[in-house]
Amino acid sequence: MALPVEELTLKQLQQFHNIDRMAYSRLVLTLRFDPFPSMKIVAFWNFLERIGFKHFVHNLLHFSDRMIFSLAKETLVCLECLFCAPQEIFPWVHLDFPEMNKLVGQEILLSFLFKNREAVKGMIEDFVKDVCQVAFMDIVEGNLGCKPSSNPDSELDSPTSDDGGDNRELFTDDGKARVDSEDRSLFMTFSRGHPVSNQELHGFIVGKYGKCVEAIYMDKNPKRLFACVVLRSHFDFSRILGGQKLVKLFINGKQVRVRRFVPKCRK
Repeated sequence: MALPVEELTLKQLQQFHNIDRMAYSRLVLTLRFDPFPSMKIVAFWNFLERIGFKHFVHNLLHFSDRMIFSLAKETLVCLECLFCAPQEIFPWVHLDFPEMNKLVGQEILLSFLFKNREAVKGMIEDFVKDVCQVAFMDIVEGNLGCKPSSNPDSELDSPTSDDGGDNRELFTDDGKARVDSEDRSLFMTFSRGHPVSNQELHGFIVGKYGKCVEAIYMDKNPKRLFACVVLRSHFDFSRILGGQKLVKLFINGKQVRVRRFVPKCRK
C-alpha cells in the first residue's frame, strides 16, 4: 500500500517499498523486462494486495525466475486489457491466468477488471506516479543507464509516436536492440535504394489503420534499410499482419515487407 509521498523522505519511501523494489529489480535486472512497463506490473501486483490478496508481492519473490517471468507476462496481458479501447475488449474476455490464479488461490476474473476498469487504472497510474517513478528511479538510472520518462504511460525512451517526440535509433552502439515490447512490434524492411522516411511510414500506418502507433525506431544507417514499429496493442498488431508471417505494403509506390519483430538476444 502506498503512503502519501509528501510525508516521506526518499529514503523512507524506498524502505517502505523495499519488497516492491526487490520485485522490480527482479523484473528489470534479472528477467530483462523493460523498466517502465515493469513499473505498471509492480503497480498491478500492489493493486491485488489492496483488494485483499495479502502479501502477493512478498510471496511471488519466492518463485523461480521462470514462474515470475510467466506471471509478469500474464500481468502484461491484464494491463493490455485494462488500457485498451472499449471496442477492443471482446477478444480478451475468455483468457485465463494460471500462474496468477495459482498464487492467489482463486480465479482472477477479467469481468471484474472490466467492470471496475477506470478505478483500477486510476490506482495503477497513481502507484506508478507516486511510488515507482520516485522510489525505483535509482534502480533504473544506476543499473540500466536509463533516465525517467516524463510520461507515465511511456514504454520506450522518447521515440517518435502518435503523440510526437523525437526519433531514436533501433539499436544501441553495441548492437543490442532497444525495443523489448516484441509482442506488439513489427519489423519493416525497405527495398534497397527505395527507403521510406519516418514521416511516410507513420502517415501511412495512421491513415490506413488509425492512431495505433506507439513508437517508430529507424535504422541508423543513412540508407534507412529497415524500421521497427511498436504498436499500442496486440489488437493493432493482429490487424496489420492478419495472421500472416509476412505481409507486403506499398507506401508511396515503395514496397515494404512487414513481419513480427524478434529482438537480438541480450548478452
